[in-house]
Amino acid sequence: MSLADQWTKKLTDTVVAVARQRLSPQAKRRIRRVQQLVLGQHTARITRAGLAAARACLGSGDYERAAEHVAAVLRRNPDDPRALDVASRVAIKRGCYTEATVHALHRVERTQDPVHWSSARKLTGRIRETDARWRPVLATAPPPPAPLGRRVLYLAKESRPFLHNGFCTRSHESLQALTRAGWDVFGVTMPGFPGVLGVEQAPERSVVEEVTYHHLLPNAGKQLLTLAHDEYVELTTRMLAAVVARERPALLHVASGHRGFESALAGQAVARWAGIPWLYEVRSFFEATWTDDPRYAERGEYYERRFATETRMMEAADLVITLSGPMRDEIVGRHGIPADKVRVVPNAVDLTRFVPRERDVTRRRELGLADTFTLGYVSNLSHPREGQEVLIEAVAKLRARGRAVTGLLVGDGHRRAELERLAQKLGVARFVRFTGNVPFETVAEYYAQIDLFVVPRVDDRAARMVSPMKPFEAMAMRVPLLVADLPALVEIIGTDQRGHSFRAGDPEALAAAAERLMDAEAERHRLVDEAARWVAAERSWSAVARAFGAAYDDLLARGGKAAAERLAGGVDGLESLPSIASSTPPAVDAEGTPAPPSADDGQATEGAPC
Repeated sequence: MSLADQWTKKLTDTVVAVARQRLSPQAKRRIRRVQQLVLGQHTARITRAGLAAARACLGSGDYERAAEHVAAVLRRNPDDPRALDVASRVAIKRGCYTEATVHALHRVERTQDPVHWSSARKLTGRIRETDARWRPVLATAPPPPAPLGRRVLYLAKESRPFLHNGFCTRSHESLQALTRAGWDVFGVTMPGFPGVLGVEQAPERSVVEEVTYHHLLPNAGKQLLTLAHDEYVELTTRMLAAVVARERPALLHVASGHRGFESALAGQAVARWAGIPWLYEVRSFFEATWTDDPRYAERGEYYERRFATETRMMEAADLVITLSGPMRDEIVGRHGIPADKVRVVPNAVDLTRFVPRERDVTRRRELGLADTFTLGYVSNLSHPREGQEVLIEAVAKLRARGRAVTGLLVGDGHRRAELERLAQKLGVARFVRFTGNVPFETVAEYYAQIDLFVVPRVDDRAARMVSPMKPFEAMAMRVPLLVADLPALVEIIGTDQRGHSFRAGDPEALAAAAERLMDAEAERHRLVDEAARWVAAERSWSAVARAFGAAYDDLLARGGKAAAERLAGGVDGLESLPSIASSTPPAVDAEGTPAPPSADDGQATEGAPC
C-alpha cells in the first residue's frame, strides 16, 4: 500500500470513528460529505494514474498490461466513461470484440452521446455479422420469375475498369473467357463501388472487353462506410436481390469480399430466396486480416468468429472453388468441408498480353538499371506478407559482396515510405528502385527489365496457401523465377522444375540462391523454357473457363440446396426491391445489441487472449 493510500485509510477510519459518536444528524451529514470528498479525490487520483498507465501500454503495444490496468480502474469505478472507452479500445486490439462491445454500450448508457452510440453500433455490427444465428433480413414475398438458361451472375467486391489488381484481373479474365465459351455471364460489384475510390459520377453499368458489370449504388461511395457491417450486408442482400429479380440468372457465383464471407452472406440469402444454386469462390483466407499485429492475427475471439463464419458459408454453398492445392487442403482439413465439394480452379495468365519482348533501353536507363543484374518483384506495397524488405536486405548483402545488382519494386502502397527508409538505412537506396503505380497496359514493359523475378513472401497463413498471379505472368514473359519456399509458391515451380526457391523470410538464403542463378546462365534458360511450356499448357484463361463451365453445368444439373428449399417452401422473399438507380441507401434500424454467443459461435479457444 502506498503512503498516500495509508494516509487516506487513516483519515477515512478517523472520520468513521468520529461519525459513530453521538453527534447531531446535521454534524453526521457534514462528516459524511467530508468522507465522500476524501474518498472521491482518492478514487479520481487512482483512476487518472490507472488510465495513464493503460494508455501508455496501449500506445506501446503492450495490450495485456493495458487490459490489467484498465480492469483495475473499472473495479473501483465501473461507470467511468473514460475507463470504458480505454477498455473498449484495448479489447479491440486483443480481438475481444464482445468485451469491447459491452464496454462501448455501457459507455453510451452513461454519456448518451450520439458519437459514442455510432461507435458502439459498429462494434455491435461485427458481433451480429459473425453470429451463427444471424443472417440478412428478407421480408416474405413471391420469388422472382423462372431463371434464364445459362445465365450466371458473378458477385465481386470490385472490378475493372476502375481497378487492375489481381482480384479484378482474375474476375475479368474469367468472365471474358466464359463469355467466349458461350456462357451468358455478367458481373455485379458490391454497393458503393467505384465511388468509394473517389470516382465521381460513376456509372451504374460498365462494359469492358465484352464483360458487363452492374454497380450497386456506385455513387454512394464513402457514405456507406458509416454503416455497421451487418447493415452493409443487409443492404447488399436487398440490392443484389433486385438485380436477380430483373436479370433472372440461373446460378450465383460469389467471390470473396473484403472480409471474405460478407459477399457470401448476401449471396446465400439471395440464392435461397430465388431458389437457385450458388457457388462460393474462396480467393483467400481473410479471418486473420482484422489486425496488422502478427501476435494477435490468428488469436482471440474475433479471429475465431470470422473463421467460423467463413466455415458456415463454405458449408452453405452448393460448391466451393479455390485457387490452389494448399488452399483446398486447408478448406477440407481445417474447415471440415467434404473433399468432393471443393474444386481447384487456379490463377492463369493472358498469353496474348504477357509475351517475351525486347527491353526498352531508354526505360532501363531511366530506372537506373543499366549494367546491373535486376532482382524484381511486381506487387502491392501495402501488405507485410509480400516481404519486400527481405528482397531489399538481400540486395544489400549482394552489394556488400561486390555484386552489381539492383532491386526493382513495381507497385505502390502505404508501406512504401517504410521500405524506402529501410533501403536508406542499409545504404542501398540508390540500388533499390521504386516505380510507384504503373498503368496496367505498361506492366509487361517492367517485367522485361527484370533478370530474376523474386517472390519474397513471408510465412503467414494466406501466403502459405494463396497462389499469386504474378509468377504466371513472369513465366509467360520468360523471366526466371525465385520464390520463397511456401506451399502455394512451390506448387507453381515444382521441384526446381520451373524455378528455384529459398527459405521464406531469410534474406541471406535469398541472396545465396540469387547468386547461384546469376552464375548459372544455362540453368536460367532451362527454367524459362520449362516454365513457358507449362504455363501455356496449364494456366490459360480458356482452361479456367472450361473448369468453371464444368462446375456450372454440374450445379445446374442438380439444382442445388436453394432450389430444394424453395420447393419445400422454406425460404425467405423480398417485400420490396430497391432500384439500383437509388443514390442513397435505405434507412437502417439503429437497434441491436450483441446477443450472448452460442456454443458454435466462434468463441476464443484455450490460450486466446479473451
